[in-house]
Amino acid sequence: MSQQTEKVSSRKTTGRIGGASIAWVTLFGALIGVTALIPIFPYVGGGGYVPLATPFAAIAPLLLGPIGGIVAAIIGGVIGMFIAPAAYPLQLVDVIIGAASPAILVALMIKNKSLWMINAPLFIVIGILGWLVPFYFPGARGGFGKVPEPLYFILAALYWIPSTIIAVTPLGTRLMPEWIVSKKRTQRYAGIFLVILAAMLVWWIPWTRPYWYLYNFSSELGVATHLAYSWWVVALSAITAVITIPIIEALERSGLPKIEGSIW
Repeated sequence: MSQQTEKVSSRKTTGRIGGASIAWVTLFGALIGVTALIPIFPYVGGGGYVPLATPFAAIAPLLLGPIGGIVAAIIGGVIGMFIAPAAYPLQLVDVIIGAASPAILVALMIKNKSLWMINAPLFIVIGILGWLVPFYFPGARGGFGKVPEPLYFILAALYWIPSTIIAVTPLGTRLMPEWIVSKKRTQRYAGIFLVILAAMLVWWIPWTRPYWYLYNFSSELGVATHLAYSWWVVALSAITAVITIPIIEALERSGLPKIEGSIW
């Protein structure tokens, strides 16, 4: 009897990544890769664009569970790197910061109820480092100009303080985890929006700094970029939530086996 149980258990786990089947992970990864061809926002200063693949990478953990979603995002990033160079001008670096990072941060926020003591310090560290790099470190030694303060600190804080507040308050530790699986559509929209917003605001910081450093952004352009993306990240999060809900509801009605760690 025990041998039969072991055989059944092994069949259930074979060919799966974090609870999601390899077929699902690779299929969604391919979808992320193809959507890298579709621009949704040009880089401030030129040189490339933010692809539709970015929000699709962000929702991957919601659909495939944390591990499956992250792996799908990496697969999609690698595919996008080859078929859409303008979306991934830094190649493998962009796979990490442009595809894997959104998925990782969303995965962390899905588990915020138990991981808030990790998420909050992580967001603070990312935020402070983002404020310092590159205009304070390496700063003038690296050829970067002086930014106006306290304006620059306030603008930089817009990308990590709201996420930290969500992570440490009952909004993120109690309500958000309940809302993302709620049967009430309004609550589900709100929960998914908060998950994606908190993740994408923080994601924006490490996503931008390598470009600023490599292309020697002026202090004026750094300020302008903070302003240009401040509304865009919020709008992107709202649109992504709107896209996600119908997909989740369709999966729930499909009768397919639920993926462990997903929200459907």
